[in-house]
Amino acid sequence: MKSAADAILRTEQAAYLDDLHTTGMAALAVLGSTSPAGGPVGARDVLLTRMEAHAADRGYPISDPEVALLLSILARAAQPKVIVELGTNIGYGAIVLARAAGPGARVITIEARSELVGQARGFIEQAGLGHRIDVRHGEAIAELEKIEDPIDLLYVDCVKEEYPAYLAIAKPKLAARGIIVADNVLWRGQVALDEPLESEKKRAACLREFNQALVSGTELCGVVLPLGDGVGLATKI
Repeated sequence: MKSAADAILRTEQAAYLDDLHTTGMAALAVLGSTSPAGGPVGARDVLLTRMEAHAADRGYPISDPEVALLLSILARAAQPKVIVELGTNIGYGAIVLARAAGPGARVITIEARSELVGQARGFIEQAGLGHRIDVRHGEAIAELEKIEDPIDLLYVDCVKEEYPAYLAIAKPKLAARGIIVADNVLWRGQVALDEPLESEKKRAACLREFNQALVSGTELCGVVLPLGDGVGLATKI
């Protein structure tokens, strides 16, 4: 969930959208429901709500609610068969993607921190998705290089300094009309500053390089959206 105040919109606009998207999160309960009715109208998904609280208590950076909604919309519309996520954390994004893409989809999600791998696998089992979500313990670059199947949807929410490398490795692996979604591409507004904080200069420079490559190449049609902490979205041409 959001760890800081919105850095792009005016305060009243950000507050309005936060409320709107919080209401919209009820749709994720419908996607996660096994009953035809989808549960009580307007109810939040119990597992995702518990995961949000778990992440907030421990300071884990999981997806903002509006980013989770965007992921579910894209996965529902595109019906990807192979989804790759870089940066599993506790499995929040992987669960959202697997549910929205449907039973024909397989999610490969990669996490370097062993303590998070265990937590993610636990939550994924609770979601009943252990057979469709493969949590791989390893460094994102090395594990991404091993993937041979065409990637229909790539979700990047991992080491910011490595975003350009992820893109270079992933582009030839994308399926026809494959989709890339990248979170935190504005990095708390630091990417847009002429002089980012000293501690953020390397991250900001790498994210600027990534954003430029996403929107200016001949292999991708991309856009950067002022959503959450900035979302890069592209499709293969």
